[in-house]
Amino acid sequence: MMHSQDLMAASADIHIWKHGELPMPDWLPQHMAGGIAKNGTLRLNTEFGHARVNPGDVVIERCGTVWVRPIEEASGFVDDLRKAPSLGNTNVGPGKARQFGIARDTKNSAKRARRKSTERRPQRFPPIGSQPSIEWLHLGRLSIDGSYQRSTDNAASRRLIASIAAKFDWRLCGPLVVSRRHDDSLVIIDGQHRWLAASKRDDIPQLPCCVFRYDNREEEARMFILANRARKPINRLDDYFAALAAADEDAIEIQQIVTDAGLRVARSISSTAWSPGEISFTSSIATSIRRFGPAITSAVLTDIAVAFAGQKLLHGSSIFGALVGIMSRPEPDFDPDRLMAALQTRTVEEWGTCVVGLSGGDSRVVALQGAIMDAYREESAG
Repeated sequence: MMHSQDLMAASADIHIWKHGELPMPDWLPQHMAGGIAKNGTLRLNTEFGHARVNPGDVVIERCGTVWVRPIEEASGFVDDLRKAPSLGNTNVGPGKARQFGIARDTKNSAKRARRKSTERRPQRFPPIGSQPSIEWLHLGRLSIDGSYQRSTDNAASRRLIASIAAKFDWRLCGPLVVSRRHDDSLVIIDGQHRWLAASKRDDIPQLPCCVFRYDNREEEARMFILANRARKPINRLDDYFAALAAADEDAIEIQQIVTDAGLRVARSISSTAWSPGEISFTSSIATSIRRFGPAITSAVLTDIAVAFAGQKLLHGSSIFGALVGIMSRPEPDFDPDRLMAALQTRTVEEWGTCVVGLSGGDSRVVALQGAIMDAYREESAG
């Protein structure tokens, strides 16, 4: 397995890090566009825009410019980078630049390097394998290989299969990926849940299949792994906006409550892209509506909008959870106006200091709830 240390030899001006290796290097955070996502990926600001870094990808930095490459391409890219002329270090700060200027050769070298990187054509490898055949195959001709295929003998799989079978929708049924073996047997690599669901019905005799020929079972298993790892899960905001476009009742209710409170649902999960008044915790809002009703949920969102008007709601999710806990189980003689006054004793960022170093949403909510109630009691005492 290739490690970043193997690529670092004799490259003092090139920094390399493979996503997943610890610790994260000091030079990386300045290039990050937001934090690490729940699925482990992160985004970097490159000269060509944002680049997503998946676990196992390699990040290369030279003279303040970063690139992201898959592990199999990293070595060749670094070799090419080593052969390119170094931009060097002029050691000229803002004051010296005004006095002496920047060396013309350095500026020209930088321009040439940028022009070369811009003009470089993307590297493309020849297609692997042979083209498949697209066929409608009878369900009885298909089978699975339990040596690599995931087990369906569990509650989650049974529920999924029953759900697909109960409301089978051809619009959601993509072709199954199937291997035609040397003995002409047909083995499912991807799509066994659709196959099992269709088998439970008597009105679906066949399914569309994308049929490949592989050399052996090991190659089938590798394709099974790649097919499942290549899927990019939809993030919570994309899911919400898709549901809203589909006129989903829950999404419409969330949109109405958020809008009435004077807030907006952000389009990006990256906090660096948010504007004041934008929130992203749609799942928490849905849970609050389900558990405590729209009235409490709306009141909490309105308090957030008023207390932190004009501020970027970086810790909005934790503050929301804390306020829901306070307002859903209010103390005797609870005073909403006093709670508002307590919230306004600090900015969003100052409230955020209460959760520094805490991991897990629940622990952050509990810490903030305690801090807000302490401020509330101080207001009561005053």
